[in-house]
Amino acid sequence: MAQPTKADLRKEFLAKRDAMDPLERARHSSLIRQRIFQYRAWKDALVILCYVSFGSEVETHALVQEALRFKKRVIVPVHDPASHDTPLSELQRFGELGANHRGVLQIQPEFRRPVDPQKIELALIPGIVFDRQGGRIGFGGGYFDRLLPKMPKAYHLGLAYSAQISTAPLPLESFDARLHAIATDKEIMVASPVS
Repeated sequence: MAQPTKADLRKEFLAKRDAMDPLERARHSSLIRQRIFQYRAWKDALVILCYVSFGSEVETHALVQEALRFKKRVIVPVHDPASHDTPLSELQRFGELGANHRGVLQIQPEFRRPVDPQKIELALIPGIVFDRQGGRIGFGGGYFDRLLPKMPKAYHLGLAYSAQISTAPLPLESFDARLHAIATDKEIMVASPVS
């Protein structure tokens, strides 16, 4: 039987994530958040990169608000469809976010404060499917694969529902960035070495 491609896996696991009951997604997001709050990488980090969730992704709005409450510096990606780059901006209040043309919350232009990726200590990363070796497949734009190597000091932590974990290693290329660990509703999985 042929190995599934990235596109196959993206389609399969996105359908799984989208099919989850919204109440179950909310409950699992809350469990993931609690695990992160107890995790040493979160406790130690003063500068955190966090994606702003949309759709069926693991919800991060409460996580961002908690980080701000604890006086951590919160950095969010600024998605610029005209560019293959992902600039970063510091977020000082949740109210600085507003919906863009696709309904995704983005930091509004008047509040953007550029940040050097090398300052990030903890990066919370979304994805569609993950494996136990820290592999990750996202939407296919390569934004995080290009961004993660620019954050040499950062601990890379994926956020995923347990239904998003593949039992088999993902078919990754050399340019696909691996994560240090993945926080799920069941555990924080520290990536096992790639054989």
